[in-house]
Amino acid sequence: MTGGKKKVVQTELEPGDYETLLSLAKSKNMTIKEAARQALRWWSASVIDLKDDPLFRLKPVEFKVKVRSDEIEAFLYRRK
Repeated sequence: MTGGKKKVVQTELEPGDYETLLSLAKSKNMTIKEAARQALRWWSASVIDLKDDPLFRLKPVEFKVKVRSDEIEAFLYRRK
């Protein structure tokens, strides 16, 4: 999470959706605010275009020692 001033998000829910949120929040010992915040984070992460995800923008790293992939697998899986 970035620093700075937080923003307020307000919405209306259908009674059934509210009851579901309330029930789930209570079962996880969370406030409605915490549960809604977590739901928004999960939703935002699930709909993001992967090209915008920093994980998929990593550049390959050049190592000083060249190791073949079959040697790595042999080490990992103890093949001889």
